[in-house]
Amino acid sequence: MTEWHAEPAHLCLYPFLSAASKSVEESGVTLENLINSAVFERARLRGKSRITEAIKEGTIRKPVIISDAQAEMELLSYPFARILVSCIGDERLVRRYALSEAKAAHEKLLDESSRGGSSASSSASADIIYRMSEEFGIRMDFLAGEREQVQVPFVDYLRFTTNLRDKRWKLVNRGLGKGKLKLRKAEFVRIVQEAIYERIKKDLPLDVPEDICKAISRYTEDIKNELEETRKKLGAAGYGFESDSGVVVKDPSCFPPCISYVLSNLKEGVNVPHGARFAVTAFLLNIGLSEEEIIGIYRNSPDFDEERTRYQVEHIAGDKSGIQYTAPSCDTMRTYGNCVETDEICEKVSHPLNYYKFKLKLKQKQEQKQNKSA
Repeated sequence: MTEWHAEPAHLCLYPFLSAASKSVEESGVTLENLINSAVFERARLRGKSRITEAIKEGTIRKPVIISDAQAEMELLSYPFARILVSCIGDERLVRRYALSEAKAAHEKLLDESSRGGSSASSSASADIIYRMSEEFGIRMDFLAGEREQVQVPFVDYLRFTTNLRDKRWKLVNRGLGKGKLKLRKAEFVRIVQEAIYERIKKDLPLDVPEDICKAISRYTEDIKNELEETRKKLGAAGYGFESDSGVVVKDPSCFPPCISYVLSNLKEGVNVPHGARFAVTAFLLNIGLSEEEIIGIYRNSPDFDEERTRYQVEHIAGDKSGIQYTAPSCDTMRTYGNCVETDEICEKVSHPLNYYKFKLKLKQKQEQKQNKSA
């Protein structure tokens, strides 16, 4: 097989590989060089941009590599990005960054593995799949005479699909024969994405000495500002509810803890169980969000499929069935393990919508009281 992973221009596109770590070690570039040398300013800036792209876009662009020098900077930007994330020490940023790196690699891997045509390109496509399976210890093989279907032992399948919430990943919905499952090549690549995500997230945050964090503070401060700005924008997203006066009020700070928790996970790209997705979708529809606004909230999900998401949102909204669903009650939320971080208001209500109405009125009264005393 071609040692594709040893080529710098290719290796830098998959910097989480063990071969990439080895390449960095053998390059002779020290941590001191990477942190302070003017020669590696491009690598530092690229490392910072990896994180800001993750924050703003939920993925990381893969540049066209045209020289070994560019490949080296791209490769070195990855360990520097890990240092930056570690110095910031924000758990949600760690998850978002790891997921963004994994999604970007997934897209690149899908592109490379789908190239057909000549026997040479077909062989290279298979080689990439084999190399990735070896890298992550996933036993797989192509079906006889097939290049678009693979088979995987169910124990390896289970290792990397426990966080995939879509029903199609459940073992009962898969054909199992002689301890192995058949997958489309694209589905196998999706499993590889989970393996990449787990590898990147596992070691973060790194234990970075305080003096190093101080030396790169000009980069981390920029990232913190971007992170704060993005969170403000997300927090200011319009969630409408018509008050008694007929005025549509937008105030996500009045959402019940269960809904806020699910939304926070969705925004950070965390996989959310089906029951929680139903609850938050129904709740947001009930308070007046449009279907398009709700679909937009799901775009950070690792398994986002616009067609499937649109169908599910429209179904809950009643477009498909003629019945608009109401958000589940607090009892139902507790039954399915979606009742989290309860507060004193939760004890007074029996439904998330009642929580929202109660807290919204409470906040309005407090504001009116403050305005009178001002």
